[in-house]
Amino acid sequence: MNNLIHINFNDSVLTELNNAVDILSSKKTVAYKYFNGNIVELEKYLNDANYYNSSKILANEATQLELFS
Repeated sequence: MNNLIHINFNDSVLTELNNAVDILSSKKTVAYKYFNGNIVELEKYLNDANYYNSSKILANEATQLELFS
């Protein structure tokens, strides 16, 4: 009997939020894709995954694109 448990470290919800530029609109998109549009369920999932207490959250510096004419 094999009692090996496979853990998927490539969580697509957390990966998508970590790569997001605009976190609020990305949360809406992720909630729509994975939680049938329920943002409350997304927030519960993020709290269970310790997303807000994690040191993985790094703010990307926003840069402004300049148009030259």
